[in-house]
Amino acid sequence: MKPQTKKTTIKLGASAMFATGITLASRFDLAISSALSGLSQQENIFTLSVPKFASLLEIIGEWAPSLLAATSVLIVGQEGAKRYPERASRIKLTTFVPATALMAYATSKTMEYMHFTLPGALSAALIAALAFVIAACIYLLVGKIPEKAKKNLFLPAAYTLAASFAVLMSVCTIKTLWGRVRLRELVDMNSLEDYTPWYHPNFFSGSHSFPSGHTAHATLMMMLPMWLYGKGEKFRPALTAVCFGFVALMAFSRLAAGAHFLSDIIFGFLIAFGITETVKKSYDLAMSGFDTKVIGKIFDTLKSIVT
Repeated sequence: MKPQTKKTTIKLGASAMFATGITLASRFDLAISSALSGLSQQENIFTLSVPKFASLLEIIGEWAPSLLAATSVLIVGQEGAKRYPERASRIKLTTFVPATALMAYATSKTMEYMHFTLPGALSAALIAALAFVIAACIYLLVGKIPEKAKKNLFLPAAYTLAASFAVLMSVCTIKTLWGRVRLRELVDMNSLEDYTPWYHPNFFSGSHSFPSGHTAHATLMMMLPMWLYGKGEKFRPALTAVCFGFVALMAFSRLAAGAHFLSDIIFGFLIAFGITETVKKSYDLAMSGFDTKVIGKIFDTLKSIVT
């Protein structure tokens, strides 16, 4: 099969799958999530039977993209510090802070999911301490990467960081705007009356079901094959398959957890996939001629941030 014919076939297949998925979601969103999450009603009380694997993946889903983004920003920071030694300390601090913030977010969400509670000040102190330690460990590990390898990883890290930011901002904006109520929120309210289809936004209701953040952020792992270089490039198809499997498993777990509906999953994936593919194409264009101007612009941007 010719490459162009293959691409056309893939696009048509993907379009058919999307049309089928969104049609099913539009009609059976509530039924699908209810069945997979074990929704039941006894004595007029709604309950969910969430599988343990779904609860575990809820935590993993916070850590995987956070660790990827934190590693990316620290690689960019360490390389930037080498380029501008006179601002090395400031650049390292500028990149260490967001890395720590990412670890604090993942830590706090883990505590929330595990229902681990402490008094306010003590909880904040514990989260801050754990986040600092984890970020410091990542910083030290990044520092152990051979200089040649770190140089090769700079652009993949920078583009991954850009994709992470774009996905985060897009998903958070739509979530806040759409205001769709989650199934487990409906169960907590012991009523399904506030259920709304995906095409009926509730506008700033305070709920954040649409689109699925976990699915979108799991899709960011599709940036990982771009990190392979040299002899490692032959493993890109295998790593791509693993990443797709991770996204599919994460998406299924969100339905089983009663956290999202099928339409939330579909749009979360589409948003992140569109962003990651666009960023990867930009990266490929830069690498096709190894445009050093791209690297210079990234470093100049980092310099302007810390100046």
